[in-house]
Amino acid sequence: VRRPPVIGCLLAFPSKGGVAARGSTPAEETAQEYSDATRAASEATVAFLTVDHKRMDELTERVLDKTTGEFKKEYQSSIKSLTDAAVSQESVSTGNVEEVGLGDVDADSASVFVAAGSTVKNKGTKGEVEDRNWRMKLTMVKEGDRWLVSKLEFVG
Repeated sequence: VRRPPVIGCLLAFPSKGGVAARGSTPAEETAQEYSDATRAASEATVAFLTVDHKRMDELTERVLDKTTGEFKKEYQSSIKSLTDAAVSQESVSTGNVEEVGLGDVDADSASVFVAAGSTVKNKGTKGEVEDRNWRMKLTMVKEGDRWLVSKLEFVG
């Protein structure tokens, strides 16, 4: 079996700009959007679940950077009480994401379901580390080229 030379294949199937670009087909662009939305939801979840009574300013700024709209306003208005509670309880929590799944998706919004965990240590745990499990639904909206959390709900 004789195969056409590689250059012949390249000439027979030209692509935009001479090289196949990432996200150059509608399916690739959609897959990239899904990936971007779930990555942003994962990052926001970790930021939300991470607490360190010695670094609350930095950590709450990370959450604010990943949020928008009503959720951002709600979170912003609770920062003082969150910080006070973290400091008084000497809280340290590290979040992690176990699984992520997409619900409804369109061009500028997505529902993302997240199964997450955290390790928590505070006065209430008597200095012992405890594992916690969380199930969340994050409503993501696309603003510019960024996916941001506009709503966060704990689900069963």
